[in-house]
Amino acid sequence: MKIKNYIWDFDGTLFDTYPVMIDALQQTIVKHVIQYDGDLAYFIKKYSIRKFTLDYATPEFSDDYHDLETKLQTDVKFYPEIPAILADIVNKGGQNFVVSHRDDKTYEYLGDLAALFTEVITSDNHLARKPNPEALNYLIEKYKLDRSQTAMVGDRPLDILAGQNAGVKTILFDEAGIFFDNELKADVLIQTWENFKNED
Repeated sequence: MKIKNYIWDFDGTLFDTYPVMIDALQQTIVKHVIQYDGDLAYFIKKYSIRKFTLDYATPEFSDDYHDLETKLQTDVKFYPEIPAILADIVNKGGQNFVVSHRDDKTYEYLGDLAALFTEVITSDNHLARKPNPEALNYLIEKYKLDRSQTAMVGDRPLDILAGQNAGVKTILFDEAGIFFDNELKADVLIQTWENFKNED
């Protein structure tokens, strides 16, 4: 599969932010006295924290969660292989983009890596959330990307669906093996970035 342009999800794809997100979610659940006996990590990966709030909580829960997650997320780390992967894509004439549901704090977390991205889309751009393809289509049209040479890279169903809805290739990063049966029909399924190949 010849891919030149990569549209990346942020949380759980480029950066290993989920441990702190789960911690903040658990603390907020306790604070709001919510009864939930399921697997939080699985729920968040398969759906989203937004859906958890809609199904089990209130808007106040969401505000409290985001405030706490921002306070706890003090040592944001990218997956070790990511800088080299991003640089290799650029060095081979490709482009990297981010489409994240996180706000403009994304830029701060990216730090020096931001230079390896042509454009970063966050919730502050007010484009429709994934799996709606609006943000992907915006990038594709703005930069005249060839859809057959463009891939959406993410760790959740909504990322893969967004890519499919935009008519681009899809790469599912499934570190925990939650979707290992590939029921999402992603074009590529990988469990570690050590196995990522950006082929000419």
